[in-house]
Amino acid sequence: MSDLNKAAEYIGQSKFVVLATTDGSGVPVVRTLASFANDNLNVYFSTGRNTAKVEQIAANPKVSLLFQHEGQELAGFQNVTLTGQAEPLQSGDELSKAIQLLSDRNPRFKERVAKGGLGDTLIFRVEPKSVKYLDFSKGVGPAAVQELAI
Repeated sequence: MSDLNKAAEYIGQSKFVVLATTDGSGVPVVRTLASFANDNLNVYFSTGRNTAKVEQIAANPKVSLLFQHEGQELAGFQNVTLTGQAEPLQSGDELSKAIQLLSDRNPRFKERVAKGGLGDTLIFRVEPKSVKYLDFSKGVGPAAVQELAI
């Protein structure tokens, strides 16, 4: 299995993602999201249309996503950081695909879709520009970090 496939699998097995944006003055803002899904290394997430993160992404679409499993022992600690550009999906096949992926992953999201409750929801795609895979079983410091070519 390639390192990119390992990173995509790790993302798919994550329960939460930490999204990093910047506010209007360039200060980093982080928050945990549960409503996300991936298609290989493309990540989709949903959010309310009138949220601070939507305003922040509109002003600066460059984001970072941190995927990290809970309860890891330090010797085998792993995480994946994906950096890319967040774009809202407006319509079309990719939006339908994202809704299906999010529904498959999250029963509450699926229920909202079935009830037509996505009216105030935006779905974003983050296409990766860089991916870092941290794996302490490979060493510490720089030896633990793999920058994966996209």
